[in-house]
Amino acid sequence: MSQRTVPPEQLATSPLTEGERQHIAALTLVRDHISKNYRPGQCLPVVKGAYCAAAKAMAVRLSLPMLHVATALKVLNSSGEIYLSAGIHGPRVLGPNDIHPDDVAFDAAVRDRIASGHYCFGQALPSGLLGVEFGLESDQVDRAFRHLVRDALVRHDARGPYGPGYYVTLGTTFRRPAGTPELLSVGRP
Repeated sequence: MSQRTVPPEQLATSPLTEGERQHIAALTLVRDHISKNYRPGQCLPVVKGAYCAAAKAMAVRLSLPMLHVATALKVLNSSGEIYLSAGIHGPRVLGPNDIHPDDVAFDAAVRDRIASGHYCFGQALPSGLLGVEFGLESDQVDRAFRHLVRDALVRHDARGPYGPGYYVTLGTTFRRPAGTPELLSVGRP
């Protein structure tokens, strides 16, 4: 989008520039076009594998400025709806359960660190440091946490005890499933 990203819930109350309105309209049109014409796993048509070529072809088809379409594709990449591949196949549509290829190492590392006890129940995760470690921008870190949140390993808490961020919800400490009787420890006579 533009220099500042406006969350959808603030669109009605926040004064938008004409450029921001155009970018939001383009994002809506591009998202609708992709959802109606392409299935998850399918590549967007490109010439010579450049995502710019995909943006140009889509801009012509939707009668939108190429810059707006290219920006919309970047936003969809950051949200995990498409993968902007640098390869010859071009952008690929991702399904709701598909992990973004740039997030695979991040996701695996956080899962391993939770399972090993490196990150404990209730701990605030160092999302900025994780982003640096795995070469992700801040909006891409939010995308990378998406599947961890879905699987209830972490949660996002805007009012967490250590400030807004991601917190571990599961850990390696044993938590008795609901309805399971508690084991009594047997004392020595």
